[in-house]
Amino acid sequence: MTRIKRIFTDKYLSVLSCRIRIVRAISSFILCSLFFILHSSAQETDYKSYTLFVYNFMKYIEWPEAQSKGDFVLGVYGESPMMKELQTLAAAKKLKGRTIVVKKISSDAEAEGCHLVYVVPSKSAAVKIFSESSKGKAVLIVAEREGLAKKGAGLSFVTMEDDQLKFDINKAVIEKHNLKIPQALITLGLVVG
Repeated sequence: MTRIKRIFTDKYLSVLSCRIRIVRAISSFILCSLFFILHSSAQETDYKSYTLFVYNFMKYIEWPEAQSKGDFVLGVYGESPMMKELQTLAAAKKLKGRTIVVKKISSDAEAEGCHLVYVVPSKSAAVKIFSESSKGKAVLIVAEREGLAKKGAGLSFVTMEDDQLKFDINKAVIEKHNLKIPQALITLGLVVG
């Protein structure tokens, strides 16, 4: 009887060990998949949040009276899903009674007449060019990539360690472009110049 019991126990333990390995493999697969999904989601850009920030920049930054009439023109420099989000915003909202017009631009010359120029990460090198060509003009340059407020953008986005979206402010650049930034907006951002 003990031999039969031992054979039965060995087979039971073998099956149990096999099941434990299968459960561990499935658990590892699920955990790895979950980590990959969460990591990918954290790395994706939340363009809706960026759009809301841009809309608030448009609402709170003050343009000179001469540029405060007619359509508010927003130029997007480069290819980005941001274009679609901004067009959706423009279709749904107005800016202090003004129509928001979103247009794609491909050079600093095409930025003429824009109130705000949004520079996508792949075109970051152009921030300095836009800043120089629009000096003295009421144009707000907003860069999507971190660190560009130090290189000529008035505002640039920053993702903090906790994935919170913030923005750098270069107050000197904003003022050189004849724009005024309210203190309330300054307290929400990170002043770099």
